[in-house]
Amino acid sequence: MNATEIVFVRHGETEWNRAGRLQGRSDLPMNETGRRQAQQAGMELAASGAWDAVVSSPLFRARQSAQIIADLLAVPRVQEFTELMERDYGDAEGTVVAGLSEENIHRLMDLGESEEHLVERAINVLFKISVQHPGQRVVVVSHGSLIRSVCNELQGPGQDRVSNGAIISVEIELLTNYVAREPLWH
Repeated sequence: MNATEIVFVRHGETEWNRAGRLQGRSDLPMNETGRRQAQQAGMELAASGAWDAVVSSPLFRARQSAQIIADLLAVPRVQEFTELMERDYGDAEGTVVAGLSEENIHRLMDLGESEEHLVERAINVLFKISVQHPGQRVVVVSHGSLIRSVCNELQGPGQDRVSNGAIISVEIELLTNYVAREPLWH
């Protein structure tokens, strides 16, 4: 049996993304650029063969992106997981961060959910998804901070910012090895 294949897709652009605001759990729709980004990601994925499942964060921008992708991949249903929601930035949500230093941005981000908690819940659900879809190809539509934080944890620090509509492979072996070392949350 083949190993499960998981790819992340970051949702398409929203007006807050365009304005450089921390979005977090604020539930905003994609703009026209975002819809085009989701369509482009879906076409790119379709060109690589058949996909078995599309899963998503329940936030509207991710659900919109996931549905566009699922339609292009002929996947009949999008499954939602609350654990794929973006990091909660607390009182910093909506703050314009464009032009701020990385240090100041991280200080603002830390006003809400810890990055450690974000990573643990995200890796936990990715492992759950891999177990639910053995040997299948799965698209996971989520958010920039979640994707980047998971990649930093699995592949090492220094991962680049994740662009809207970007497709990023999750190395299943790294995920499995991580879970073997760290207890899962339930």
